Amino acid sequence: MADLMQSITDDIQLQPQSNDCFACDQAILKYDKIRSFNNKQYHGDCLVCHLCRSPANHQHLDKYYCERDYYVVKSRMTCGTCDKVINPSDAPIKALGKFYHPGHIKCYHCYEPIYDSWKEHKGRVYCKKDFKSLFLPKCRACNRSVEKEAISAMDGSLKGKWHRECFGCQTCHRPFPDNTFYVFDNSPYCKHHYHQLNNSLCRTCDHPIEGPCAQTIENWRFHPPCFCCQVCRGAITDVYYMFDRRIYCETHIRQLQRQHNIKAEKRKTQFGRI
Repeated sequence: MADLMQSITDDIQLQPQSNDCFACDQAILKYDKIRSFNNKQYHGDCLVCHLCRSPANHQHLDKYYCERDYYVVKSRMTCGTCDKVINPSDAPIKALGKFYHPGHIKCYHCYEPIYDSWKEHKGRVYCKKDFKSLFLPKCRACNRSVEKEAISAMDGSLKGKWHRECFGCQTCHRPFPDNTFYVFDNSPYCKHHYHQLNNSLCRTCDHPIEGPCAQTIENWRFHPPCFCCQVCRGAITDVYYMFDRRIYCETHIRQLQRQHNIKAEKRKTQFGRI
């Protein structure tokens, strides 16, 4: 009877507990030596130092260490890919909160190993070339990536960005010394070439018109003082006459008609502002 009771007791002791070892995923039996760490249960032989196999009481980068080795490991730099020590002579790559040997981390886009230049973006690592190509704005003049000192319109009247050295008139390519430029069809222009495109250069003096303007039926535009008779240079304030693509006052068109028996068209000037 005593032997039967001992056999039953042994069977009960061999029954596993409900929890498993967090390290090996095997059942923890009642007779096993149990250790607890960070609210988790381990076999005593599973919770050991990664380096010296003595009982562990610290964790670092998903590995367990004894007191001595923990502080040694914490003070040295290990590669996030191979988990080996990075020698002081190597220039480590620090990305995504870890350190790597040069070449042990790859660009997310081209999959090429990264050795020196890299960029992080939204939790991913890119070589410098792909980062610039994928995420940096392109200069509207040279189409190369704009990394710093980007030029753009503060008021939003001009879309896009430029390198500082590329920002200039779309026609003559000269820079804007006083940072003043004109926008035509979403492109920057100097004063002269903007007015040339806008048909607001005075037909007489070829200077921009910004303000009062005299306009003919031919869509020619003048500064009011520049709108004058081809002969006497007197200012025309209302009616003008057109002959051979030249403008005349009434007095001198009559004189020309008597001398050459010509016909001229009488037209009315429009005045406004630009």
